[in-house]
Amino acid sequence: MKRPPIALIVAAIAYLGYLVILLALDFTLVVAGRLAISAILFLFVLRGSRVAGNILAVLCGLSALVLLVAAVATFSANTTGAILFTVIAGLLSVFAGYLFLSPTVRAFQGKALPAASA
Repeated sequence: MKRPPIALIVAAIAYLGYLVILLALDFTLVVAGRLAISAILFLFVLRGSRVAGNILAVLCGLSALVLLVAAVATFSANTTGAILFTVIAGLLSVFAGYLFLSPTVRAFQGKALPAASA
């Protein structure tokens, strides 16, 4: 069995840790559901599933968009919160791009395209 890229492991730990912190600060069923779904998806992603990786990337991209909308809505009332939302949205966007575009992730998933010969 191939080992997942270190960056993918670090991202999984960071994202799941972020959700655990959100859950510890204020328990809501939405966050608990996100944690459960994300944990299941990361389990499959870390085992090499391309479908789970694509689903996780789409969900992270959508979460980033929601956070950006929340940042715009709260900027006048809470500038620090809006900046934090923007930073987290940026990190989620980078992670979604990493899942979609990284050659190391695609190679780990076992479906990397062969190199074009000259």
